Amino acid sequence: MTRTCRAPVMARLLVTGSGFVSLATSISLPFLAIFLRQDLSLEPAAVGLLIGSSVFFSIFGGFLAGALSDIFGRHQVLLLSMVGVVLSFISLYLSHNVVPVFASSSTMALFASAFNPVGKALLSDLLPAGERVRWFSYQYLGYNLGFAVGPVFGAALGLAGARLSFLVAAAVYTCYLIAMGCAAALSAPIGASHAKPARQRQEAPLRRIRDSVRVVATDRRLRYVLIAAILLETAYGRVSVLLAQYLVINYVAGTEILAAVLTTNAVTVVGFQLIASRAIRKRSPVSSIIVGSLLLFAGMVAFAFADTAVQFVAAMVVLTVGETFIIPAEFAIIDRIALENQRGSYFGAQSFAQLGGFLGPYLGGLLLAGFGGPTAFLGLGSLPLVSVVIYVVVGRRIPELCRPVTRATGRDPAATV
Repeated sequence: MTRTCRAPVMARLLVTGSGFVSLATSISLPFLAIFLRQDLSLEPAAVGLLIGSSVFFSIFGGFLAGALSDIFGRHQVLLLSMVGVVLSFISLYLSHNVVPVFASSSTMALFASAFNPVGKALLSDLLPAGERVRWFSYQYLGYNLGFAVGPVFGAALGLAGARLSFLVAAAVYTCYLIAMGCAAALSAPIGASHAKPARQRQEAPLRRIRDSVRVVATDRRLRYVLIAAILLETAYGRVSVLLAQYLVINYVAGTEILAAVLTTNAVTVVGFQLIASRAIRKRSPVSSIIVGSLLLFAGMVAFAFADTAVQFVAAMVVLTVGETFIIPAEFAIIDRIALENQRGSYFGAQSFAQLGGFLGPYLGGLLLAGFGGPTAFLGLGSLPLVSVVIYVVVGRRIPELCRPVTRATGRDPAATV
């Protein structure tokens, strides 16, 4: 069996698996705060600190997993990460005080963060350049489908905040682990060190990780792209946190409006993603992100001046459509600028964009407390405009990024910023 026959099977497994793992995660982790309050009687500040700190483990784990996949192979790192997630869920189920819960939550974030960069790198290894953004979109769609269904499914089964939800999630991950293990056994190693010269295979892994860090850290193109990605993530990554505070404080029916807005976000992502995918394939990654950024700005402006539930819902539709343009296009850009033998490291470096998920609620909270809701939305909404300027500059310096996805031929090694 040739690799061209195996590639679509593995690609479909990655896309389908993203839906199942997000389903398993969303059954349990969104209700982790309830579990911590009810079972462990933690104060709100402690709950926020414990859950919020996971972003730093995710950033570190995502980059490390990407670099390790370049050395040891994509399949190996994915399988190991799934074993780590299963054990973390079981540990959460068995934990009865804050220290083991914190340890389990941290290792969960560390191992789970491998799926995104390593999965994207594996899709890039398996698929031709012109097809990758379509599969990135499929994977993003599967991820959001799982998160749209998971909380409702978990609540319907009585698992919301229940300790048993961790075992259910572990079981789902175990099934995916078995499926991925079988597929990997029938596939040639991807991104593995054996594909490199013997001299490189004999180098110490730590030295090769250090070399990957150096290459990624000194790539000015990647640096500009990451700055723009952090700005975008700051604007929209955790906008629900700002919305929740603003609506509950200023509206009697704030909780109901928030529920409608969050449901709108999930429905819009699922309903519009395939349409956005077709549109993205006809244009360049840079132009897609510029369009998405302008829609983010428009959505945040609409939030600033919204006064009714319908207006808040309409604003979320605009913002979410912008998100569906941005996410796949960002991965397409990383795919084009990455060195072929360090593709995992480059996708792993994009994990640093999650810093925006920490900065957004913090900056939004400061603006909300000091100047009010409209200023907070307009302040965060201005960040996508800065990212537009960065991407315009990057697009001019790297012509490869301004070519339509369907005509992509690979990386332009001569392009620099």
